[in-house]
Amino acid sequence: MALPVLIVILAIAGLADALYFTFAYYGRIKKAPWVPEILCAREGSKCVTVLQTPYARVLGVPNSLLGIIYYLLLLGWGLAARRLYAYDVTVYALALPLRWVLAAGSAMPVIVGFHLIHALRQKLHIACPLCYTAHAINAALFVLLIVFAF
Repeated sequence: MALPVLIVILAIAGLADALYFTFAYYGRIKKAPWVPEILCAREGSKCVTVLQTPYARVLGVPNSLLGIIYYLLLLGWGLAARRLYAYDVTVYALALPLRWVLAAGSAMPVIVGFHLIHALRQKLHIACPLCYTAHAINAALFVLLIVFAF
């Protein structure tokens, strides 16, 4: 059961990234002396600029807030999967449809990610390392969930 462990690790990394962007979106870490400059916390930085664009929201909700929900769901599932599947074959069989739902649902952040990367590069002309990190985590989670669904 190494795949649930990898999923949990990536979900924690994605959650940290999403929390950072959510706090930055709501102005909670702007000019914070404890945040390294490499994390784009300074006012006027490229990351703050990205958060001020329409691409940072879906129906008025910050993308990062949606990411927190997504990563928490995957984290909860990954932790439960490690425990449940080890004990009961029936639970394992019943959870198979859930695995497909998670795999299919994880395609949405990847699809949206392609659009957001295109917007970053072609429309905004901004390189955002933390944005790319989140998109890479989403792609890795998608692949792992597809593999785990089989």
